[in-house]
Amino acid sequence: MIQNKFIILSLEQFGSILRIPFIGQSDFTTEWDLSSLSAYQEPEGPYHTELPTPDDIHGFLQFERVDSSRILRGQLVDLPSNRVLTKEVNKDMKHWEELIRKNVFGLGGNRDYLSACLAHMMSCIVAEKQYNLAYFVAKRIEFARATPKVNLPYGMLLTWLFRQVVEWYPHLDNGIYDIVEERRPHKDPIKTAFLLFSQNWQKTKIWAT
Repeated sequence: MIQNKFIILSLEQFGSILRIPFIGQSDFTTEWDLSSLSAYQEPEGPYHTELPTPDDIHGFLQFERVDSSRILRGQLVDLPSNRVLTKEVNKDMKHWEELIRKNVFGLGGNRDYLSACLAHMMSCIVAEKQYNLAYFVAKRIEFARATPKVNLPYGMLLTWLFRQVVEWYPHLDNGIYDIVEERRPHKDPIKTAFLLFSQNWQKTKIWAT
C-alpha cells in the first residue's frame, strides 16, 4: 500500500521487476525436514508443480553423511534421515549453498541445518530444473508479515518495486520516498549481490528450455 492505494502485482510482474525467475518448481516452507516440501506445496493451481522427493534430493546432492547422533536433554538421539546438516553438503556444492544462503535466506537463523527449500534450490541446479525464485520471495515476505517478531526480509527490493510502481502511477511520487540513490551514491552491496545471484544462476544454464 502506498498513500492508501493498494498495489496488486502478478507474480510475473513481481519477478520481472526484480529480474528473478518467476516460473518453474514452486515451494515455500520454513522447516528443515525434506518431506515438508510436499506437505506445504500448493494443492492445485498454476503453482502446483511436481516436486522432488527426499530420496530425489539425496540422490542429486550426494550428501556426505556424518554421524547424526546428538545428545539432547541428556539423551542420545538420532536425527531424522531427511534432516540434513550443513556440513554434510559436499565440496562441489558448497559454493552454491553459501551463495544461495547469503543472498536469498540471509545470514541469520540456524546455520547447522540445511533448510528444505535451500536443499530444493540446490537440487534444481544439479537436475537443471527451473526454480520459481519469485514465488519463494513473495511467500517469504507474506510469512514474515503474518508472523509476530519476524523481520521483513528483502528490504533492498523496495526501491526497485517502488520505482516501477511510480512509473505506473506517477501521481504517487510526492518526493517522500525518493531517498535512496541521492543519499547513497555507492552501490547497495545487498541489492548488487541479489542481482548477481540471479544472473549467475541463469548463466549456469540450469534453467531448462
